Amino acid sequence: IREWATIAAWAEANVVEGVEGAATVREGFIDTGLPLAGDGAPLVSEFALMELVAVLGRSPDGGRAYVGRILGCAWRLPHVWAAVMAGRLAPWRAARMADMVGPLSADAAAFVDRNLFNASGVGWAQLDRLIAEAILRFDPERAEAERAAAADQRYVDIDEPNSNGQASISGLLDAADAHDLDDAIARRATLLGSLGSDASLDVRRSQALGELARADLMLDL
Repeated sequence: IREWATIAAWAEANVVEGVEGAATVREGFIDTGLPLAGDGAPLVSEFALMELVAVLGRSPDGGRAYVGRILGCAWRLPHVWAAVMAGRLAPWRAARMADMVGPLSADAAAFVDRNLFNASGVGWAQLDRLIAEAILRFDPERAEAERAAAADQRYVDIDEPNSNGQASISGLLDAADAHDLDDAIARRATLLGSLGSDASLDVRRSQALGELARADLMLDL
């Protein structure tokens, strides 16, 4: 916690302000302000970061990521930061939270932070839901793009039959389609049982899916 507080103070002392200061010449080299923690966090001096990473004994990439998580908490997640400084939240949990909200805009990150009123008791599933809601509220274009990308992942695969004449099926469906398919299979499986089939429910469900397929083939007549 002391190290985190020290690094936050270091960042405040090494902020690169504005476009003019984003690339300054120092001893014949260009010192560029680096965005380490997403929208709303400051740019910090590249040279100063290299020095800090060396002091921390970390690799360049690992040190940059480590410092970025700390800045993300300090500037973008003030409630989470306060919980860490008070000892109520383990730094590793806060670091993971900072990673998860990293792609969000400043407003979306602030929304997530405000709703983490008791950060030490928030589960990862709840945090995922908060992030999803923040994207819908503050970045609807990204939400739509993610929805469209997810929709492109739908598929149904039917494997080759095995030696017992059985084939495995796997797939990813739209939730509404999956619900309707499950209802249809359940109705036919129940009907097969009512008509006298003594097979297990799982077997009757598999038979029901075959009946649905054959009913569709009959449309060609």
